Formats: sequence, structure tokens, C-alpha cells
Amino acid sequence: MKKSPIILASTILYVLTIAVVQGQSITFEKPLDIGQGTVSGISALDVADLNGDARMDVIVLEGGAHAEGRFTLAWFEQTKKGKWIKHDFNLPVIFDDFIGAARCEDMDNDGDMDLVFSNDGHSTGPINVYLLINPGKKKVYDQWDYSLISTIEGFHANDMRLADMDLNGKKDVVIRHKNPESLKIIFQIENENWQTKTIYEGQAGEGLAVGDINRDGIPDITMTGHWFKSPKDPKNGQFIRFDIEAGFKEVNKATKEEVGDINNDGRPDVLLSPAEHFKKYGGDNYDLAWYECPPNPEEVSAWTKHVVKSDYNKAHCAKLADMDNDGDLDIISAVAWDEREIRIYINEGGKFRTSILVAEGKGIYSGAIADIDGDGDLDIVGEDKYSTDAKPWLFRNLLIK
Repeated sequence: MKKSPIILASTILYVLTIAVVQGQSITFEKPLDIGQGTVSGISALDVADLNGDARMDVIVLEGGAHAEGRFTLAWFEQTKKGKWIKHDFNLPVIFDDFIGAARCEDMDNDGDMDLVFSNDGHSTGPINVYLLINPGKKKVYDQWDYSLISTIEGFHANDMRLADMDLNGKKDVVIRHKNPESLKIIFQIENENWQTKTIYEGQAGEGLAVGDINRDGIPDITMTGHWFKSPKDPKNGQFIRFDIEAGFKEVNKATKEEVGDINNDGRPDVLLSPAEHFKKYGGDNYDLAWYECPPNPEEVSAWTKHVVKSDYNKAHCAKLADMDNDGDLDIISAVAWDEREIRIYINEGGKFRTSILVAEGKGIYSGAIADIDGDGDLDIVGEDKYSTDAKPWLFRNLLIK
């Protein structure tokens, strides 16, 4: 595969933020445009070690509808010397305008990371979901095999997770889309066959996450103030909806969310963030909040709500990760439109009294959290806004131990 010229990463440290939390000094380097201007208009990205060199690479996808006509499917290789090299996937496919979501996982269980992404017309259908198979580190720069694993009626498939939903040892695709408003699972069956199942239909909005809410060993799904209990046979059985905060979608129907044990009590909690401020897509300002999972999450009104920030909106990125290396999950929240910012809320025993401003003027639309530079702390990668001229920025964590 043809390679673009080598792109140099900056070696000068510009500290944006310094905060001392429980003895840990958290600083962030001046953000680096990984693409150095070669890509712009990104609507989806993810991070993974694609070439097996133990260094994280960055996958970038930009497309049509709000990207001034550009369309890119590419990844940036992180080299040993801290340089970034662009590699295009060069798929012989005519794609529609919008890359709604992209996720990396080892989909074929061969030990390397593959890519799943959705493509549609943003406001027209259908939705095509593609799988790109990593050919292995010796051939990773060559043409990747690809397949169309599902074509779905609808458009704007903006939320996707990859997880083994039926416990058959193969990763499945959980996806949410509009027109019709639908939550689906694309099950990976034996012999690389795929089966698409509708889990729920009729709830407008965005947002989903996956986690074992009731701790029965089978992954469940959360979606804008509800969670869906997986049956013992997810491919054929019925998913049952339970409330976390049923009224969340009445205030803001578009969320970003995560599942994780926030208070370290052994139960999976749920983080919800109001993500869209446009009336037709989302709604009014509301709460960035985490919901404490009770011993029996199926009980009505059993979840305890903890507000992190009230009167909040446009936070299209919500992540849980241990950013200060103290053993608990912090909250990473980013506003993706006007008044953009990235902020970390520090977990102090389940309370979030302290926050750190990572960047002002740059937000994150989807983003990823990973140890990009291999120094033992977690860094942030994200497109600074929704599409248009959005670029892939690296916010390097300089945590001083």
C-alpha cells in the first residue's frame, strides 16, 4: 500500500493544565494534530495497535455530509521515533456520505485488531456496516480484506459497541440508528455469517453502552436512561427493558454513556451525559450524572443518581478511565460544539468535587482513551468537533508519579 510522507511529532512540551490530586500531579502536553493537516472533517476515530509493534495507532474516518465533500478511511502508524505515518485503507468501494461510528476489536480471534464501521447518507439510508480484517503485521500495509456484514433500513448510525453478546466466543456489533429509531445487534455466527436482530424500536435519540448490569455473566445494553436485560439466548430470546432514569430522554433524548464500577462496590454503574442541544436531535440542558447500581437493578426506582455537573449539554464524549492512576474510574467529558472544552472529573470515593480543564477551544466528538505513548498513564485522542474541519488531536498525559 502506498505510504504518505513521514509526519513529525512535536518534541517540545507545552503544559496546558497542572492539577494536584491526592498527591498526583496531572499535566497535559500541548495538543498534537496527529494528521498534521492531511485529514480534516473527521466524524469517527479509534485507537489500536494495528501492526503488532506494541505502539498504539490511530484510525481516522471522515466523510461527506459535513466534511466539505472529503472522504477518508485511513490509519496513522506511530513509529518508534515518535513519528506518525498515514496509511490509506484504499477500499474499492463507493461509500455514502456519513461515517457514523467506528470501533476496533479482534473480530476473527487471530490476535490482531480489526475495524468495524457504519456508513450511510446521514439523513438517507440504508446503513451499511463493514468489517475490515487485519491481514497481520507482515501484511498490514497491504490491502485489507473487507466484507459488508449487514445492510439496515435507516440512517445516522452514530452509536456502536463491539462485544460478545451471545457468549459464543465471537464479537458482535451493537448499533443504534434513526428512521426507524432502533437498537440492534448484528450477531457473528459460525463460518463468518452474520444475523441482525432488532432489540428495541421506537425510542428517538442517541447513546448506548454495554456492560453486565445484573452480573449474570451475559452483557446487557444501556440506552438513554434505560437498560436492557439480555436473555439466556440473546439471538432468539427477548430483551427486557428496565429504568435507570426514565425521564432523562424527556429532557434530552441524545446521550453518551459508559458502564463501569465508579464507587468500587463490585457493581456496574452507569454514566449519562446530555449530548445534543438541537431540539430535533436532543433537547434541553440537563445533568452529567452517574447512577449507582443497586443490588437488584431490576427494581423500580432503585438506582441512586449522583449529579456531577448540572445545567450541561453538548457533551458528545463521555468516558470512564483511571486518568490519575489511583485505582478508580474518573470521568472524561468533552463539549463538541461552541464553547468546546475537555475536562476530567476526578473520582474521590465516588464524589467528583475536583475537575481538571485539559483543553479549552477544543472538544471531542467521539474520541478514545489509551496509553498512546506507553509511559504507563492514559492519554486522550479525539476529533475536536463534529466533522467540518475536525482533526485528530492527541492530548498526552504527563502524569508525574
